[in-house]
Amino acid sequence: MSMSGLFPTERQNAMQVFTFPESGRAVTENPPCLCWIPPEGEHCYTVTVCNGQGKEVYRAQTDLNYHVPSCYFDAGEYTWNVGAEDEWRGEIAFSITADAVRIPRVSAKELYARVPDVHPRHLFFAEDLENLRIKKAAELEVLRRNIEQAYLDGMPEMPMYHRDPKTLPYREYFGRYRDYCDRNLVACALGYVLLGDEKAGKFAKELLLTVCDRNPAGPCSLLGPWGDEVGLSMARCLPSVYDLLYPLLSERERIYVADTVRAYGEQCYIRLKKRNYCQNPGDSHVGRLPAYLGEAALVLKGSGRQSEAEALTWLDYALEIYGGIFPYYGTPDGGWAEGVFYSTSYTKWFLPFFSAVERYGGTRFLDRPFYRNLTKFFLHFANPDFENHPFGDGYWCAPEDAEWPGFFAQSPCRFYADRFGPASAVERAKKQATPQLFRLHLLDIFLPAGEVNENCLADEAGDTALFPDAGFVAMHTDFAHTERDLAVLARASKFGSDSHRHADQGSFALFYGGTALISPSGYFGRAYGTRHHMWWLKTTRAHNAILVDGEGQESNSMSSRGKILYCTDDGRVRETKLDLSPAYKNLTRWERTLRLEGKVVTVIDEIDAEREVTVTYPLHTLSRPVAEENDVRVERNGISLRITPIEGGLKLQEITDRYAVDLNEGEPDEFHVTCPQQYHITYGTEKKASHRLTVTYTIE
Repeated sequence: MSMSGLFPTERQNAMQVFTFPESGRAVTENPPCLCWIPPEGEHCYTVTVCNGQGKEVYRAQTDLNYHVPSCYFDAGEYTWNVGAEDEWRGEIAFSITADAVRIPRVSAKELYARVPDVHPRHLFFAEDLENLRIKKAAELEVLRRNIEQAYLDGMPEMPMYHRDPKTLPYREYFGRYRDYCDRNLVACALGYVLLGDEKAGKFAKELLLTVCDRNPAGPCSLLGPWGDEVGLSMARCLPSVYDLLYPLLSERERIYVADTVRAYGEQCYIRLKKRNYCQNPGDSHVGRLPAYLGEAALVLKGSGRQSEAEALTWLDYALEIYGGIFPYYGTPDGGWAEGVFYSTSYTKWFLPFFSAVERYGGTRFLDRPFYRNLTKFFLHFANPDFENHPFGDGYWCAPEDAEWPGFFAQSPCRFYADRFGPASAVERAKKQATPQLFRLHLLDIFLPAGEVNENCLADEAGDTALFPDAGFVAMHTDFAHTERDLAVLARASKFGSDSHRHADQGSFALFYGGTALISPSGYFGRAYGTRHHMWWLKTTRAHNAILVDGEGQESNSMSSRGKILYCTDDGRVRETKLDLSPAYKNLTRWERTLRLEGKVVTVIDEIDAEREVTVTYPLHTLSRPVAEENDVRVERNGISLRITPIEGGLKLQEITDRYAVDLNEGEPDEFHVTCPQQYHITYGTEKKASHRLTVTYTIE
């Protein structure tokens, strides 16, 4: 395969798409979204697809760096190519599987024309209510508690963090604001429609008008210099609440609220275009906005506050994204590259829009490979019985965590499990369906389930799970019985260490009975971007990887990447091998093998450098380790783990409870936080050009 000089072979920044389908990919979606790394500047691209005999079967032009063909393809072998300015990148071979799901794409004009002139129209229709009340009886009891909590909370204070340093700062304000907007406002609006609760409706109306009084161009803006989290809550919640409370609003109030919904929709569109999101989808916050943009257009139809031309522009943009490159962090294998904490929330934001598009337009975005494989990822990496959930920012958080309440979704599998299964995901969703209160995610709880596509059902999860696109692997001795399961989780990903990801390629975590025995270390501290977060948590030394001559992988870098070479399971021994070589400039090779057999995990590292180097081997635990000569014992929750270096000359250097960068370093005293203690074990080697290290981890 020859590549022209015009087309880059590597991404130029971390926001860009990866080439897809890459060479040898078996595609399970029809038609596939063809993505390529763009050259600098603007170009008109020609895209071609040829069959296995070399005959061209499709040709199109686009100014984007991806394209979804307008036809379906027969199962079989293909090549695809892209050209611009008389230069061609080169053919890439791929195949389309016989069971590839067909995803029709509705146009914005068709979708808009089918939006009915009724309210409610967004989350559900009036005819859905009786069935929802029967099926969601237990959830409605939780909703009643949410409504009572809303009355206790009252109305939110005005934000002043933008001009008064003595008032509640931005971080503390937006955390509290989610209680009022994402939780209380939505709960009371749902209570009005689902329960016929007039008191809840009146309270929701007062709360809605109160939050609309926040100037969308002020500190609650999505575009201002003060932070976007309050604006994100407004853009997320106001379309649905406007739709639900429509009968309670006077004509003047409808205009006021509709204008506010439109203002936030316009901000979503401006920000998406400013980011050039279709070309650069690797933006965590901006990636939420296409759904809110589409929702605004759907609920504003008939309001008289938005032109049809603008509505179609917004809908076309949202449909383009969701029918094509989205989700960037969600990969066809079902993994979420940003890590577990973010996967549980970021797979909720778009569900109301998806549900509406399916009901109006017949396009089932959820049948695309990522969404139907997602429950397997949740089963292995978001197990509520696990003490924490590596990898990435927020790994230590739980649904009831005071730091980010509800951001780790209380029921990640909800909606997906009903749609795709498997049975274990359905069962887990049922167990998580009725917390004391719903926190952040209420908009998807009462969505109609939709029709089940029998061709898209997920297989039952087993003792091993591989997510090679996102870069995660899980191995268990008894996945079905957490109480007696020894589990190994590891990361080796093409996604680097930017955004919410860490410089932790090759890092692993061990759990027994859900107890974290070997774990990542570090926290945000007060918030994202603290010194501790940037200079400890995101660095290699906070994880269970290696340092070479004291240096780890680059933080906030595309070059800190790895690859899962294989994962095998013969029913007795589970083994995976990772290639982490690209993550280290001072190594020619680092391959890590993790082997799970009985109650023993063996980790083998093969390390080569062009010169002699020392290797530092850090490990992190949540209970104080005890040195027993060169071995280390960790005891937690009645479980004992022995760490034994077997090969490679590893010598125990230090056991400490101190971070290199303190948790509260650089933060005002009044905002210091207290988090559970963590402990750090350091082994090291002498200088050698080649190292083979073997360490066993034994449950005793």
